[in-house]
Amino acid sequence: MAKWEYTDQPMHSEHRRADARYAEKDLATQCLHAGERWEKQAFWTSSTPIHNSTTFFYESARDLDDRVYYRKPGYVYSRSGSPTSTALERALSTLEGAEVTHVCSSGMAASHLALLAAGAGRDQLILCCSDVYGSVYTMVENIFPQLGARSILTDFSDLDRLEAIIEREKPAVVYFEVMTNPMLRVIDAPAVIEMAHRAGAAVIVDNTFTTPYLLKPFEIQADFVTHSVSKFLSGHGDVLAGSVSCYRKDFDKLHDMLIQVGCTLGPNEAWLALRGLKTFSLRMESHCANAMEAARFLESHPLVERVRYPGLPSHPQHETAARILPDGRYGAMLSFDVADCDKDKAFRFLDALRLILPATTLGDVYSLIVNPARTTHHWLNGDELAAVGISPGTFRMSVGIEHIEDLKEDLDHALKACQ
Repeated sequence: MAKWEYTDQPMHSEHRRADARYAEKDLATQCLHAGERWEKQAFWTSSTPIHNSTTFFYESARDLDDRVYYRKPGYVYSRSGSPTSTALERALSTLEGAEVTHVCSSGMAASHLALLAAGAGRDQLILCCSDVYGSVYTMVENIFPQLGARSILTDFSDLDRLEAIIEREKPAVVYFEVMTNPMLRVIDAPAVIEMAHRAGAAVIVDNTFTTPYLLKPFEIQADFVTHSVSKFLSGHGDVLAGSVSCYRKDFDKLHDMLIQVGCTLGPNEAWLALRGLKTFSLRMESHCANAMEAARFLESHPLVERVRYPGLPSHPQHETAARILPDGRYGAMLSFDVADCDKDKAFRFLDALRLILPATTLGDVYSLIVNPARTTHHWLNGDELAAVGISPGTFRMSVGIEHIEDLKEDLDHALKACQ
């Protein structure tokens, strides 16, 4: 992991930098220590304090003025950040190998801010993966055009076609997930970033599915990296949060937009996310192992028509996944199609589950499952759903850390019950 130098860094990004004390440590150690106890004090607490204050005071008017005009690092009003959120930002910068990070109120807020900071404005083109998370799809297709931007959504797994579009259209911003949601296509991130940069585009990588446990997009020259911190990073289904990591040169624009939009993360949410981060490495080890076994089980089940998991040799981009992801780990997300499944059968399957929880989120310690056609992508019409490969019998599963045999039993019971 690179060590960053901060001598020319804008003063208001000083706090959000990677924690240099742990830059060369293992990910498990970074999860525990990065961001903690970073300010010199007469004493430290074992847990980062929750600073429930809207404003901050100094000994003199000059001291406050220095913070307002960023001559010295510090805090003025919590919409610009707090010591609690700073601890989380430093931790995430360290895990991602990023220069600086801003945390915000949700993953969608993070995606919105990153698009704005990357240059998705009037008369600019956003090129986005077509089977990206449904809310991002809607934002790019419906919201940004109201700001004068244009959008093209296309299949990023077809590199030849993608390169032709990039060369012809010259997008300002290229946005994609390394593993798409919910179809689990694997994008050749290094190749996409290289061709986007060759055309002068800024690249945003949503790293929510892959996480820094599997991939660090800054090592392959991404410009912005976003997360729904609500998911695997915090991992316990108790906090809504997002993050945008970037280079110092882009921080001023990102910081100003976050303050003006007002989607800053509160100190209580930051503290919960930081606490959840402590076990991130341990949880991901279990998530990945369980997901591989669940995918193999489902692929062999007679009532399952298709399984999408990058670790399976049958996955269309398995070779790409094996090349860009380390050590045979392929994440916690999979999707599968139940054979001959309509809406009623999908409901029977979900209602028959006794352990796996039907929920429109992911990345929890619990195993969670969702029917995208009725939930995460319900605003797409039939043709749009078919275009991205979502059928009434498609299910997305976030594999938790339960015992794998219990998960297999639950899946088998529900599949048989819905026939």
